[in-house]
Amino acid sequence: MNLFKQKQAILAPLLVLVVAIIFSLTLASSVNPTPKNLPIAIVNGDQGIQVPSKGNVNIGDMMVSKINKLSKTNNGEKPAIKWIQVSSEEKVRKGLDDQKYYGALILPSDLSKNQASLKTANPSPIAIKILVNQGKNTTGSTMASQMLTHIVENLNLTTHTQIFNELKKNVSSISVKQAEVLSNPIVANIENVNAIGTHTANGNAPVTLITPLWMSSLIGAVIVFLAKKKTQTSNSISKLKVIFEQLILGVILSFIIGFGITLMAKWIGFTLPNFLDVALYLTIAYFCFHILISAVMSWVGFGGVGIFALIFFFSGSLIGMPKELLPAFSKDWIYSWVPMRFGADGLREIFYFDKGLSMSHPMSIILWIGIISLLALSLSAFKPKKEVVNQAVTMK
Repeated sequence: MNLFKQKQAILAPLLVLVVAIIFSLTLASSVNPTPKNLPIAIVNGDQGIQVPSKGNVNIGDMMVSKINKLSKTNNGEKPAIKWIQVSSEEKVRKGLDDQKYYGALILPSDLSKNQASLKTANPSPIAIKILVNQGKNTTGSTMASQMLTHIVENLNLTTHTQIFNELKKNVSSISVKQAEVLSNPIVANIENVNAIGTHTANGNAPVTLITPLWMSSLIGAVIVFLAKKKTQTSNSISKLKVIFEQLILGVILSFIIGFGITLMAKWIGFTLPNFLDVALYLTIAYFCFHILISAVMSWVGFGGVGIFALIFFFSGSLIGMPKELLPAFSKDWIYSWVPMRFGADGLREIFYFDKGLSMSHPMSIILWIGIISLLALSLSAFKPKKEVVNQAVTMK
């Protein structure tokens, strides 16, 4: 028998090419990841000063204008930073806790006053505060910190050059104290907000824990599905009974995996904010993922496994990245809806934002996934068997 006459052999090149293309698409997020519209807050608290010949002068306004100019691009692309002006530091900190910003730049109330003092014999440096929202995303917050530091360095150099040029025109010498302050007229005070702490995989603990949970829910759902197929069900009532037993088994698996992964994480050395909160969250997430996969397989059969395997491969490299670094395809068509991402986001709020086991946005999404999946799984009890469908088609 000639191998090349077999249908599988003829289709092999096409199938292999399709698989290669699908898995190559998972690399899209790693090709030149550059930030676009990274949300960073800016507060201009400068009160300004009265200058006899100019009236009220607000150096803070000038700096904000300078910062916006530095951040603009000339090629029409989206800027790296999306500046969001906020009225006070208190509101900024609330926004950081709500994960609205990766960082913030706080211009002090005495900015203009200290700027003017740089030209006197008793100068005061300008202290600008940089807030870095570490817990939101390690990669994103690190980028925000680097960009904010770079901006302050540019402002520092500009101020240094400007003041020195003015002094050279008006004075022949400066004091040691002036020279010391003018060498670094703007001081950046960096503060990590919602810090990731130590032993959290550099802030990637949520992704690290949700990955085995997802794979466990997939494998668990497959095993239960295969066991379910061996049960003898003659009507919808008996099918519902089996589904109820399936749910009980799912609950048991959820507690085993949820608490098991948490125990392993503690044993490995992860710093857990609260053991019970993490374990219960993982238990709930596992159950909802388990029911989701079970519901899909109850309608489309064993082929549903491929769907969730693809979800894992496509989203595994995405959920740990800030969405502002992702290409449009990955952000809009994968990151925006994958269940694993919501699972990791919920853990992030427990780990770094002191939310505990609460009805957060990620938690509500996960619960809705579970509720809708439970409904779909229950309705599958009323799906006619294939034999019945085939007989009806034959009779026609």
